[in-house]
Amino acid sequence: MEPVIVPSIIAESQEELDEMLGRVQGRATRIMLDIMDGEFVENESLNFDIRVPGGFVFEAHLMVKQPLAWLEKNGEKVDIAILQVETLDDVGRAISEAHDRGLEVYLALNPETGIEEILDHMENVDGILVLTVNPGSFCVEFIPETLEKVRRLREIDPEIPIEVDGCMNPDHIRLASQAGANIFDSGSYVMKSDDVDAALAELREAAS
Repeated sequence: MEPVIVPSIIAESQEELDEMLGRVQGRATRIMLDIMDGEFVENESLNFDIRVPGGFVFEAHLMVKQPLAWLEKNGEKVDIAILQVETLDDVGRAISEAHDRGLEVYLALNPETGIEEILDHMENVDGILVLTVNPGSFCVEFIPETLEKVRRLREIDPEIPIEVDGCMNPDHIRLASQAGANIFDSGSYVMKSDDVDAALAELREAAS
């Protein structure tokens, strides 16, 4: 599987979102929008009526208490819905509802959540996201033990896309790639870089 680097965006306003998208325009094709409601996680991000341009594949990482309500309002703006399994009362129904909107669906696992929560649903989703940090902000502290989940998931399904998110610098991407991940979300390493092209090149080299 060809590795993919996905810049991730945390923003408090449309202006900030536009500025960040401008930084990666023509440099990346797939973007993670970190949606936070201040309830499932402490911080808020993109918690407004977002406007997104064409030219990108957008994935919405829904760190919100009511992900299906968010999709009802905003599902047409994105291509991939990443649902935190911890927020879902009925995982199967949530997957079906998101698929019915024409979206790809990934299930996301917080660091403390075991893969047992998703094993029964792996055949029905388009990918899995393993969080390698506690969610809610740009890079805090990388938790290397989370990569054991990546290894186990890859053993179970050699083909399923496995995405990792959290402190994805070149060193951590190498570790995640060795564990079996093939999609790598990077927020601060890209968005706070003085040279976005160089940062992306370093991450792509580490992933391959």
